[in-house]
Amino acid sequence: MSNISPPQQQPSTGSQSPVPAGADVQPAPTTQDDKSQAEEIKKEDNLDDILANRMAQIVEDANEQLIPICEKIRKHFDNLEAQKEEDRDEDELIKQVKPLIEQADKLLNETNGAIRGLDENKQITNRVKIRTLDHSATPAEQRLAEALKVLVENVQGTIDWAKDKLQSFPKAQRDLGPLLDALGQPITQIVGGVGLLLAGVLNLLGNLLSGLGLDSLLKGVIAATGLDKIYKGLGLEKWLKGEKSKN
Repeated sequence: MSNISPPQQQPSTGSQSPVPAGADVQPAPTTQDDKSQAEEIKKEDNLDDILANRMAQIVEDANEQLIPICEKIRKHFDNLEAQKEEDRDEDELIKQVKPLIEQADKLLNETNGAIRGLDENKQITNRVKIRTLDHSATPAEQRLAEALKVLVENVQGTIDWAKDKLQSFPKAQRDLGPLLDALGQPITQIVGGVGLLLAGVLNLLGNLLSGLGLDSLLKGVIAATGLDKIYKGLGLEKWLKGEKSKN
């Protein structure tokens, strides 16, 4: 009789069960794709923040120069109105205000060119990465929206105010009216340029301007630049119709 004992079975770990022969073994799920997607989104968000801060700086620099110009334009109108009607010199008003309007127009066109220059190769535009209304605004986007609000409130506000004042000065209206109309064009282009790159900022701007009664102006800008068609395609028609985001 043999003294050799049969081979001892290894104790089970308790957490592992034997895999039946011929069974398909599925690989463990991986989160690599999810991580890559999250990293890509974070990268794009960082790029958007950089872009928003650059645009904000451009607009803020313009505001520093434009606000004093707007104040001077208003002051010249106020000074003329304060005079007796027989003493009012509309030619003097034209002489004072015309160069200020031209200076503001030059600054606005330079600002528009600087913003457009940030996307010379259309890399950002071609990305078609436009934020939706439920996007939580970043500090950079809030900064840009505030800078645009100041621009619209002061420059477009002064344009509308001056055009209203010109109703009382027919001679000055003939000379200054067309210049004021032209001054509004680069504002449209600036806001439209921002909206093409970062749509979420326009939603913020719309909320800011609504408190000033100027949100209709923004919707006009969107329609004039063709952004309304893009926004409707992204499901933003509610905002275009006046329903605002809570961002």
